[in-house]
Amino acid sequence: MDFKVDSNTYDFMKILAKNALRKNVRVFFVGGAVRDLILGCKTKDIDFLIQGNAIDFSKSLSDDISLISIHDDFSTVKVSYLGKNYDIASSRVEEYPFSGCLPVVRNVGVDIKDDVVRRDFSINSLYVEFFIKNDTLTFQLIDLVDGVKDIKNKVLRVLHNKSYIDDPTRILRGLEYKYRFGFEFSKNDILLIRDCLSNIDYYHLSIDRAYSVLKKILLSNDNNKIFRDLIEQKYYKIFTAQNLDIDFAKISNCLDLISLNLDESSEFYINIIKNTVVKKYKFKSKVEMIKVFSKLDKSYLAYYYFKTSDNNVLLYNKIKDIQLNITGYDLINLNYPEGELIGRILSSLLEKKLSNFKSFLTKDDELGWVKKNFPLF
Repeated sequence: MDFKVDSNTYDFMKILAKNALRKNVRVFFVGGAVRDLILGCKTKDIDFLIQGNAIDFSKSLSDDISLISIHDDFSTVKVSYLGKNYDIASSRVEEYPFSGCLPVVRNVGVDIKDDVVRRDFSINSLYVEFFIKNDTLTFQLIDLVDGVKDIKNKVLRVLHNKSYIDDPTRILRGLEYKYRFGFEFSKNDILLIRDCLSNIDYYHLSIDRAYSVLKKILLSNDNNKIFRDLIEQKYYKIFTAQNLDIDFAKISNCLDLISLNLDESSEFYINIIKNTVVKKYKFKSKVEMIKVFSKLDKSYLAYYYFKTSDNNVLLYNKIKDIQLNITGYDLINLNYPEGELIGRILSSLLEKKLSNFKSFLTKDDELGWVKKNFPLF
């Protein structure tokens, strides 16, 4: 098979293959990189796997390769070669003591037919073994689970019926692939997902990990479609047993009013899932309103409006960029004493300008108002 990488990565793989030959172990690249190769897509990261112990293997690599970190719990390592980092994993068997918790490694160095079972979807369960011969790499695709067939048919299929129960975040990752590649859950997976969502173990669920996965999939240009799917198919049940009744027209109004980038919109959607109680603000003045709202993250301001329908947000959006033409130095030059009085004058002037912008278009307009309402004696 044809596999192209940059020259540095190719040289790194040659080092891995030579070391594997010396140690009589097998070396692969796995998962998303293989999937993307078959789909004809570019891949950012290549994950490597040793049929053996990756920690021991990596310690015996060339001096040109630096060992950055070791993760004993999962027998994985991170290394660096010519300024680029690579992850190397051990083939292993994992178990989930409870639904939704982090897996526990039970055995390391297993055959790949046992390693493959721990993976999520068949499309991510392909291995490419690579060998070194005459200083050249050759590659062999290994498909133990009909992953190539599912890629061609655009089907999302887990490897065993307990997969979603073990890790409910696989539902979220499947949702990502649906919109990233145009795949669909298999009919059996749809039934498995429904069963999982009705039996979420919230006590043992790693909620921070679940929200981390959700954040990642919402950093997509299709996040509005992903969020709608999340609600309509009740995938949000991963996070809460509550029923969420979402007004999508209201969401659109929020996003029309407050322009959010991808990171901000993902936080906005996550706030909706969390369904945090929001208390409506009571402001004594427009200046106070601007001070409060300007300190809020835009994602939270959008969520605040979604929850409260506070018309002050509409007003804030109209007047938030209005500023005074004069400063405290202008007042000092008119012999106003430095201190609290100047702050009170500027605050009062801004409040007036926020209510009647057209009366204060110039610096002279503002100074005239100050002289009239705060005369010097």
